Amino acid sequence: MGDPKLAPVPDDQVRREESRIAEYLKKDGPENPYDIRRELRTTMQKHVGVYRDGEELAEGMRKVRELRERFQNIHVKDRSRVYNSNLFHVLEIENLLDLAEVMILGAHAREESRGGHARRDFTTRDDEKFLKHTLVWKKGGELELDYKPVAITKWKPVERKY
Repeated sequence: MGDPKLAPVPDDQVRREESRIAEYLKKDGPENPYDIRRELRTTMQKHVGVYRDGEELAEGMRKVRELRERFQNIHVKDRSRVYNSNLFHVLEIENLLDLAEVMILGAHAREESRGGHARRDFTTRDDEKFLKHTLVWKKGGELELDYKPVAITKWKPVERKY
């Protein structure tokens, strides 16, 4: 159950979201959102797998941004506001495009290999430069990369050896 002490969502934020959803319900472009979703999945598998390099990541980002442009011209078949799984999927695809860009931006900037992030062009771990959390903010429609220090408490980080 939700916390009853949480502040209500501001009315202007609700109106902006309602307007955004209303715009999606009007979309009648030539692009099928489900095709974009399939292409996004293929792009991420091909260019942003566990083993990757800078060129692959740059190509993945180019492709994701192309998919985002195409996404602006989607069509939404179901125009209803109740039990609309088509709209739900469209909103989900929009979020997946955001997450793909964030993931690629962070992976491209992290010039090392660590855990599930294995760069073929930077094969070693670099605690001096990259023992930090990657943060991404959206400012003015652009993604901004930032970092936060890792708080080392009980155990010092060590390289995994399999």
